[in-house]
Amino acid sequence: MTIAIAGIQARMGSSRLPGKSLADLAGKPMLQRVIERANAAHSLDAVVVLTSTSPLDDAIANFCREVGFECRRGSETDVMSRYIDLVDEFNADYLVRITGDCPLISPEHIDFQLDALRAKDADFTCLSPGKTSTVLEGQGAMSVRALRRAAQSQDPRDREHVGSFFFVSHNEEFRHVELHPPDYFLRTDVRLAVDQPQDLEFIRAIFEQFAPNHGSLVPLEEVLRWLLINPSLLAMNQAVQNSAETSRAHDLRGQLQFEPVGHWPES
Repeated sequence: MTIAIAGIQARMGSSRLPGKSLADLAGKPMLQRVIERANAAHSLDAVVVLTSTSPLDDAIANFCREVGFECRRGSETDVMSRYIDLVDEFNADYLVRITGDCPLISPEHIDFQLDALRAKDADFTCLSPGKTSTVLEGQGAMSVRALRRAAQSQDPRDREHVGSFFFVSHNEEFRHVELHPPDYFLRTDVRLAVDQPQDLEFIRAIFEQFAPNHGSLVPLEEVLRWLLINPSLLAMNQAVQNSAETSRAHDLRGQLQFEPVGHWPES
């Protein structure tokens, strides 16, 4: 039996939107929305918040303790070490790296990824050639063997970005399984990460619309359908740009050619 865990990286010291992890979304902090959605994934054995030992992040640790969520603290800059410590603690085989500024992660997609990795003994999932999605950001599953390999990287960016640059430059070392998710996930015109005030305003509008009936488990398919008939909402954060390093990592991934070990679900 394999073990799969999720680590939610969160901090209070964002340079572009300080304190965003505990920003209110329709009556609950954003971090709580992320945790509750991650806990709805059936394939996970544990969900743990990973924050830093910086005094700024005492607020996150205190919040988790008060509400009863698992939390671990580690290096502020070496995010990789937080994840290595986590998989060591749980003796995990698979890891889902979740960013705490993506409050609409999909429990179903987390399960979809983990089912694929287990079925094909793969390290990563990838979409079909030519397919991309901004909807699915912030919820990436991987094998722990891939994480440990990336921990050997000499590029300091990989300590902060948890191997993102190493995985691209050493792509041929890893086993990928090609995913075929529902078509409604394959959107590139919707930005669901919270990085700037405009993002927060946009996400708040979504939760104010859906949380009264669904709580944290806002159905992503319904959100995307709602946005199609309310295009003015999409304009709220369309001008927001990713950080330079995030954009660079996205560009590099977009240039990759995968030779998957299989497809999921089976064709």
